[in-house]
Amino acid sequence: MADSNNPDPDSPTNDERVETLAKELADRLRAMPNRQELTDYAVSILKESSEDAGQSEQAAAMVERAAKNDPFNPIAFAIPLLVIGAVLCATGILAGIGLCVIGIALLMVLWGLIAAFFGRFHRQG
Repeated sequence: MADSNNPDPDSPTNDERVETLAKELADRLRAMPNRQELTDYAVSILKESSEDAGQSEQAAAMVERAAKNDPFNPIAFAIPLLVIGAVLCATGILAGIGLCVIGIALLMVLWGLIAAFFGRFHRQG
C-alpha cells in the first residue's frame, strides 16, 4: 500500500492534477454557448468548497481544543449559587439555608481557583 505522504514518482503532483482539471474545465466551458455564466458558476462553487473545507478544519480544531479543557467549571456554577443564597438570606426566614448555599458556593469558588492554579502549573511543568 502506498503512503500518501510519499507519492509514486510517476504519479502527477497535486499542482499538475489541478492544472489538468482546470484546463479540461476551460476547454469544456469554451465549447458552451453561455460560457460566462457557467464560468462564474464554476468559480462560485470552487470558492464555496474552499470556504467549507476551511470551516470544517476550524471546527475540528475547536473541538480538539475543547476536549483538552475541563468541561466542569466550579466557579461558573458557584455564581448562581451565590445569587440564590443571597436571595434566600434576604427573605429573612430562610437565612440559615441561604448561608449554607453561600458557603457551598464559596467552597466551589475555592475549588475552582485551586484547580485552575494546579492545572496551569501542571501544563507548564
